[in-house]
Amino acid sequence: MLYNRISGLVSVVITNYNHVKYIVDCLNSIKNQTYKNIEIIIVDDASTDNSVQVINNWIDTNKHCLPKQNLITLTSLSRNSGFAAAVSLGFSLSRGEFIACQDSDDISHPKRIEKQVAFIKENPEVHVIGSNYSTFEDNYFNLTPPLNWLGYGATNIKEIYSKGGHCVCYGTILFYGELFDKFGGLTRRLPGAEDYEFITKLLSSGIDNLPDVLYYYRHHSHQRSHKFYSDKSEKTDIEPIKVLLTMDSMGIGGTETHVLTLATELIRAKISVVILANKGVLYDAFNKIGCTIYTMEFPLTIISSQDINASIYKNRIEQIIRNENINIIHAHQSPSGALCIDVAKKLSIPCVFTVHGLYYQDIASDKLNNCTKVISVSEPVFDWLQTFNIPSIVIPNGIDFNSFYPIKANNIRNQLHVPDDAFVILYASRMAWGKINVCENVIRVSSDLRNNENMNIHVFIVGDGPGFKGIKDAADKITNPSNKKFIHLFGEQTDMLDFYSNSDCIVGTGRVALESMACGKPLIATGNQGYFGLVTGDNFKEACRIYFADHKAIKPNNQEFLYEDLSYIYNNKQVIKKIGETSTEWSRPIFDIRITTNKIIKLYKSAINDF
Repeated sequence: MLYNRISGLVSVVITNYNHVKYIVDCLNSIKNQTYKNIEIIIVDDASTDNSVQVINNWIDTNKHCLPKQNLITLTSLSRNSGFAAAVSLGFSLSRGEFIACQDSDDISHPKRIEKQVAFIKENPEVHVIGSNYSTFEDNYFNLTPPLNWLGYGATNIKEIYSKGGHCVCYGTILFYGELFDKFGGLTRRLPGAEDYEFITKLLSSGIDNLPDVLYYYRHHSHQRSHKFYSDKSEKTDIEPIKVLLTMDSMGIGGTETHVLTLATELIRAKISVVILANKGVLYDAFNKIGCTIYTMEFPLTIISSQDINASIYKNRIEQIIRNENINIIHAHQSPSGALCIDVAKKLSIPCVFTVHGLYYQDIASDKLNNCTKVISVSEPVFDWLQTFNIPSIVIPNGIDFNSFYPIKANNIRNQLHVPDDAFVILYASRMAWGKINVCENVIRVSSDLRNNENMNIHVFIVGDGPGFKGIKDAADKITNPSNKKFIHLFGEQTDMLDFYSNSDCIVGTGRVALESMACGKPLIATGNQGYFGLVTGDNFKEACRIYFADHKAIKPNNQEFLYEDLSYIYNNKQVIKKIGETSTEWSRPIFDIRITTNKIIKLYKSAINDF
C-alpha cells in the first residue's frame, strides 16, 4: 500500500476465471448497490473464454454509473496464477477504507454494502463483517432458505475456528483495508481452501456475521470449490499412518509426558509410532509401550541451516524416515522440531507441530508456517499464533483417566510421619520460569498460615529444574531447628498418582491441573502467566480456556490471593472435597486422551490427504 486509504470508499474485489456466463450478473449486482461510494476492481486470471471482452464491454457501458471513470479497473493476467494470487493482487490495488470480497459467479443483494458498512462503523470491536446467504442453481434464481452453518458473535466465531470449524462465507465479507496492509492477502498454504486460511488470519481483529441474507451463492458444475472437493474425494484410501513423534528429550515435563500418553493411545488405535528424542528419565516408559525408539542428542537451541551440524542432524532424520517408511511427522519442541520441519519439506511429507505454550518465539516467525498443520493446546496459544499469521486448531493435551483416578492413600504421609489430621498441599512443577515464584509463594503462605492461623498444614513439593536449589534454600530457611518440618521436597518423580492420592489440595497448572482433577482433588490454578484461583463448576470453562493460568491469567501471582484461597479451603474442607470429587466429571469430556487422540488422528489423515 503506497498511498493513504480513502475514507468511506469500499473497494469491491472480484476475481474471474472462465465465468463469462455469470460475470455480468455479478457486476450488475455491484453497480446496483445502494451504497454508492465504491470502486470495482476486477482481476481476470487468464481466462480462456471471452470473459475479458465481455467485462470490457460492460465497463464501457456502465462506467458512467460510478462517480469517476477510474473507479472501475480491469487487470488481465497473462497466465493463470490461481485464486490466491488473483485475489491478493486485487487487494493490493484497492484504495478504499474498506474491502469487500465478491466471487464472479455470485450475486450481492443491493443493500449488502450499505448494511455491512453501517454495522462495522457502529461496532468498533468488529473489523470484518460477513452475512447470511442463500443459494441458487446455475441460471435459475430459485433461492434456497438461508444457511444455518454460519456463526454469530466474534467470540463464538473465533472459538469455532479454533476447533477447526468454519462459519463465515468468504464471498460475503467486508473488512477494513488496513487489515490487508497488516496481514497480507491469501496464500497457497491450504490449496483449495485459501479463503478459509485468510479468514483465520483475521480472527484476532474481530469477525461477525449479519443474519440478513445479503449474498446469493450460485451452484454450478465449474465452480472452484466443486473441483477442489471432487479432487479431494478421489483420495478415499489413505495409506496406513506411520508417525514420527519428535521432541528434544525424554525428560520429565508436561510436553514429554503428553507425548508418552499420546504415543500409548496411538498404538492402542493401531497407529504405528516411532519416537525420536534424546534419552531421558522417561526412556523406559516409552520402551514399555512397544514403539520403535531412536535417540539423538538434539541441540539446546535452534541451529542455522548453514551450520554444518544442521546437515548432520537432518541427514540422520531423513535416514530414519526412509528406514521406517514414515508418512507424517508430529513435532513438539523447537530445536528438534525445526530440523524435522525442514526434512519434511525436503521429502514432501506432512509435518504437524503442537505448540504447547507461549515460548516458541524461536520457531514461530519462520518455521511454523512451513508445517502442514499446527495444533494449539489452548485458546491463548491460538491467539498468540495469530499474531504470527499462523493458523492452528485447538486440541488440548489429554490425559489417561485410567491412569489418574480418585483413590485415597497414606503411604507417603506415613513415611514422613505426617499426622493423619494434617492438611497436605501438593505443588508439582518443573522448577523454572515463573513457576519458581509460584513455588516460593506456596512455601511462604503455608508457613504464614501455620504461624498466623494455627493451621495444621504440610506441603509436598515435586519437581526439579534450575530453580530447585533456590527452592530448597527457601524451604530450609523456613524449616529451621525450632520449627517442626512441614515442607517436604521430593525432586523429580514419575509416579504422580501416588502423590495426588496422598494430598488434600493441589496447587498447579497445565498438566498437573488436569491430573489433579482426574484424581478428584480440589485445585488452585496458578501458573506462568499469573493467578486464577480455586477451580469450581462455575468457573471451570474459563479455567480450561486459559489453561489454568499457564497461558493467560486474570490476576497476577501474589501471596495475598493464595493466602485467601488456602485459608478458605482449609476452613471448608468438606465443601472443597466435594468440589474436587466432581472435577473429574467436568474434565473428562474435554481432556480424556481417547477424545483428544481421535481428533489428532483425524488431523493426521487430513494432513496426509493434503499431499
